[in-house]
Amino acid sequence: MEKTYRIGTPEMQEYLKKYYYIPHGLGFVEPGVTAADAKEYVAFNIAKSMYQTHPEVFNLKYVSKQVGIPEKEVAERITKMYRNHYMMLVANSSVNVYGWGLYYWVVKLKKDATPAQRKELSDWFQNNDQICTGYAMEAGGEFDFFNGNHMRNMDNLVFGVLDKFRFRDYIEYVHIVPVRRLIRESHVNQFDALKDYRHYFWSDEQKKNVLKFQKKMDATDFAIIDALNNTPSIGDTFDYKVLGELSGLDPAVMKKDLCMVVDKDKCRMPLIYFNYRALGLKMHFFLVSFFQNTPTWRSEQIADELAENPAFENIFDFCDAHHNMILSAYEDITDLDALRKDILKYGEVAEVLEATSARQFRRWTNRLDYEDGWYEEAIFTDDLLQDHSTESPVICPNCKDPEWNDVTDKKEAK
Repeated sequence: MEKTYRIGTPEMQEYLKKYYYIPHGLGFVEPGVTAADAKEYVAFNIAKSMYQTHPEVFNLKYVSKQVGIPEKEVAERITKMYRNHYMMLVANSSVNVYGWGLYYWVVKLKKDATPAQRKELSDWFQNNDQICTGYAMEAGGEFDFFNGNHMRNMDNLVFGVLDKFRFRDYIEYVHIVPVRRLIRESHVNQFDALKDYRHYFWSDEQKKNVLKFQKKMDATDFAIIDALNNTPSIGDTFDYKVLGELSGLDPAVMKKDLCMVVDKDKCRMPLIYFNYRALGLKMHFFLVSFFQNTPTWRSEQIADELAENPAFENIFDFCDAHHNMILSAYEDITDLDALRKDILKYGEVAEVLEATSARQFRRWTNRLDYEDGWYEEAIFTDDLLQDHSTESPVICPNCKDPEWNDVTDKKEAK
């Protein structure tokens, strides 16, 4: 029987020593070594399916002790925050070990693009199930959309998504920005952060100002989310006894498996997403480009130094792209001038494009458009079996068809 090795062990990468230069890649473990539906993740799947009506799937005892309120109140507040669309239980994947690439892309519209054209594009992005995450920027910014896909290959991205809209006459450009390191997302340090894995960040300034900015959530609500996101181990996040009662599965096994996947292997991360849009907050983005002679080690060093600032809610580091990284922080409760100076102090910075988003389409496949009743609906598709190497899509740049360009419709080609 062939011997297998756990993720991260030296034996797993033994073959790399055969090469003078280690083969280029985005990670140090083999893509596809972890299944997206692995049984080790069943505890999260049960919690994700139940927490909307069973807040007791969370470790209420732990949160109660951290926040200083009764367990019953913790449960009531979690239910309130979910029903008001202030929070959502979500998960991130370390795509390198799931066999995907994490491809984000920036869209810039032409100056004469109309509000109707902007809305048309926004609606299409919101309803495209292949786009797992996305932000719409307000008019007047230096770019207009920042969206992302986790795809098995770039052909799927180009053929299945980008070629269906990028040739329209009101679009100036689409820049693909493959993610080299997902450093911070939704306030939480991710798999590629230099340190503080799973740490949930807010600056002291933001904590104070967000309570003045709105009255929908109070300090206790924020403290509950903080406690759940900052548990010492994923074993402290959920009540596995409750998960066992709801599912009929062994609580001890579920806890052991989830701790292995999240704490040890670090390939999947459950977290509580804070839905800033529901509170009227806006997200300000800094799209940073370095001079082309900046070495990779320096680029990564700068990203890690900027990540020391807890005010940044998102930090994405790019590779093989026109831009090097994107960072974001809340416009209404953060000193953006200070953040801008923090970025521009580096002599390697050639350009910083800025834009403000009041709307996020999805968050790792989970839809956020609660007005239409789609909150938390999650569908992700990536057509692995379709051959994208032998044909090009049918492009009609000036087509006014509300259904856009159907690349499977050969009538238009004739």
